[in-house]
Amino acid sequence: MFKTGQLSRAFEIDRTSLNHYVRTGLLNPDMLDNQYHTYSFQDFVALSYIRHYRGLGFSMNEIKALTRQWDNEEKLQYCQNEMQTIDDQIRLLQLKQRFLENFMNLLRFYESYRDHPVLLMTEPYYFIKREALEDPVLKALYKQLPSNEFTAVCDQDFKVTLRPQSAQGLVLKEAWVKEFQLPLPEQAIFYPAEQRCLCAFRVGGTEFEIQLQASLQSLYQTMEEQGVRLQREFVIYLLISKYNQVDEYFDVYVDIPLKMLD
Repeated sequence: MFKTGQLSRAFEIDRTSLNHYVRTGLLNPDMLDNQYHTYSFQDFVALSYIRHYRGLGFSMNEIKALTRQWDNEEKLQYCQNEMQTIDDQIRLLQLKQRFLENFMNLLRFYESYRDHPVLLMTEPYYFIKREALEDPVLKALYKQLPSNEFTAVCDQDFKVTLRPQSAQGLVLKEAWVKEFQLPLPEQAIFYPAEQRCLCAFRVGGTEFEIQLQASLQSLYQTMEEQGVRLQREFVIYLLISKYNQVDEYFDVYVDIPLKMLD
């Protein structure tokens, strides 16, 4: 027979957890006259596999169900389900790593090319609208990494209008889709590689719209002088660098489709 303290020390588990296992019926100790529990050898064995199952990721309800079975078939099914959960978690972490790498590249680009537009070939990518997301990993990715990029349109005076609904989806590079063999819904929209104009500039928060208009006007004029005409609809990334302060400002990145002048 084992006292509560002995069992607690043997498994490095607190009394609160032991009492929880007793209340759920996973352990069945005897009650002494002094209201203390004593645990049998069977309880010792049971606690060892309860702890093991918990370490493997099974919930308390799953463990309770598993301890009521005569064979191991359902245990195997639970294990297979848990393996799938772990695989999904690994994929999610790997995708978040790619998004982080992409963000770091964006910051490096900003430091290297601020106020200096460049023409580059973009990478092909897919856009999946929120309502079309079916894969649990992609759903989790969308919830954990809401987009900070929007479709924007500027008029003849370079006044910008954002389209917030354009951010309600997930952008995945084609390279990521192939690398992780991601399942894509039929509604996924593919955008091939194309030459675009990329530029970054810093805009003060107190006169955001005015400074943004001036920066875009200068950009469009510079590119037109080089023989390149830019479209009025483009992708804009907004990064708060210093916010809610007197000298607040935003770092703005624009990704603009182009066509050569006739």
